Amino acid sequence: MQSDISLGARFTRAQQQLKALNTSTLASNSTEYQTKVSEIVKQLEICLEQVDKLSLFSSNETTEDYSTGELKLLLIHAYLGEVIQKQQGSRVQVLEQARSHYSKFLTLCKELEISEANPREPRDAGATRMQKIERYKQMRTMEQEIRQLEEHLAQETDMEQVEREHAVKLIKLKVYQVEDDENLLASELEMARQMEQMKERDTREPAKPDTSWRLDEHSVKLDPRTNQPVALPVFNDKGQPMRPFVLTGRGSERQEIRDRVFRPGWALPTMSVDEYLQQEKERGNIISGGGKEPESKQVDEDDYEALDAETMKQREWDDFKDDNPRGWGNRGGNRG
Repeated sequence: MQSDISLGARFTRAQQQLKALNTSTLASNSTEYQTKVSEIVKQLEICLEQVDKLSLFSSNETTEDYSTGELKLLLIHAYLGEVIQKQQGSRVQVLEQARSHYSKFLTLCKELEISEANPREPRDAGATRMQKIERYKQMRTMEQEIRQLEEHLAQETDMEQVEREHAVKLIKLKVYQVEDDENLLASELEMARQMEQMKERDTREPAKPDTSWRLDEHSVKLDPRTNQPVALPVFNDKGQPMRPFVLTGRGSERQEIRDRVFRPGWALPTMSVDEYLQQEKERGNIISGGGKEPESKQVDEDDYEALDAETMKQREWDDFKDDNPRGWGNRGGNRG
């Protein structure tokens, strides 16, 4: 019978069942998976109840005051917090129970000086990253050492020192894992609470259908004295009009709707060209004034030297145009 199983044997069985569950390929929402989860929770709760009856752990003692088998029982709260997260149901209740067990586990470990106080998180992002990397390396090293100790324990049975070292390292590793898991639980719990609040609000106040698009939305108001409609609705259930009606109550609003409907599909100008130029002139963007343009210099027909100079100037200009065709300097941009 299960009631005849010792505390240590029951804990070892639950520990092995949890290890097998973590490597299981079953779907977490399957009946078989949830049955195994419930069985592990039941076994661990029985272990926890027996530990509480014995008042096994005290803050006035250290790890040296406990046997190896008793030290292993520190993991009950950690295992309960881990396996409870796998249960289905109200996510808020599940996460709160898991956090409660995690908190008790960390408190016991600090009282027995198994774990140290959490180091203060550095403000620098780079330092935070380096701290997480170092923590990850420590966990990987500890996991490798635990596997090596388990191999030694599988080969020989009478190895008290190895078994105790294995138990202490297993607890320290679990402390690291629980501290990391607690941060994730806090974020998930906050989101789960928000989701439940939204569901409760939707349940209490069902969303009213939007009737603002109906033409007779305001025509079916009830008289508070008689609790009867102020006027007949514009349409009946079949969509047939019951009485004459107008689209809008105010003439200005009707005209606005008409102007919005009967208008071109492009943007219309808001001012004339003259108004725009006047506005730009007031802003100082148009420069005015300057006087008359200078008259071109006329060459005297009796001044032969001036006529020869003007002729040479025209020839030089013609030669320049022949040597430099129009568009030649555009690197082919304007070539046909």
